[in-house]
Amino acid sequence: MKIVENGITYEVDFAQGHKTGFFCDQRDNRLKFASLVKGATVLDLCCYSGGFSIAAKMLGGAAEVTAVDLDEKAVAMAKRNGNINHQRIDFVHADAFVYARQMVRNGRLFDAVLLDPPKFIVGRDGYEEGIKKYHDLNMLGLQCVRPGGLFVTCSCSGLLSPAEFEHTVIKAAQRQGRKLQIMAMTGPGWDHPFLSTYPEGRYLKVLWAIAL
Repeated sequence: MKIVENGITYEVDFAQGHKTGFFCDQRDNRLKFASLVKGATVLDLCCYSGGFSIAAKMLGGAAEVTAVDLDEKAVAMAKRNGNINHQRIDFVHADAFVYARQMVRNGRLFDAVLLDPPKFIVGRDGYEEGIKKYHDLNMLGLQCVRPGGLFVTCSCSGLLSPAEFEHTVIKAAQRQGRKLQIMAMTGPGWDHPFLSTYPEGRYLKVLWAIAL
């Protein structure tokens, strides 16, 4: 079926899509991201069905958007969503780590880079491995951002606290000799509250920064 969010039409597969078929919790963040990329070249790693990418192009007026995801079905849906909204976006079926490394080798820099990977920390046994994946992806993503560019990075791992996520991203920047001018850390919309007795419910973390 199709839904409309912020004036954009999306095709949603409730039966076989990830989570509920569409990440409604990112609604406000998609709108915020769009407001910051007018005229920009954008790289969206782990784009799923194209939510951030289409918003950046259609609402934000981004000059060029490249969107990457490993899930072939998700990329196909993202392409359909782009077509539904008459937006030209370069959707790429590839592993985000591999694609980012290729961009680094090519010396390609973007005005804005968005990282919205799947949950890297599924259980406590995989905590350290998940942290390493967040660190490595952020390190690669930062290498794709031009100096002074926008860097937005997300985590949907409930076991990863906001403070630890921020620490991991800062550490990745330091490894690259980069500084981050952190503007905010946001989460899901008001329709996704979490209980004070269950901090893991604060699963979605979105860090907004300028990569210096």
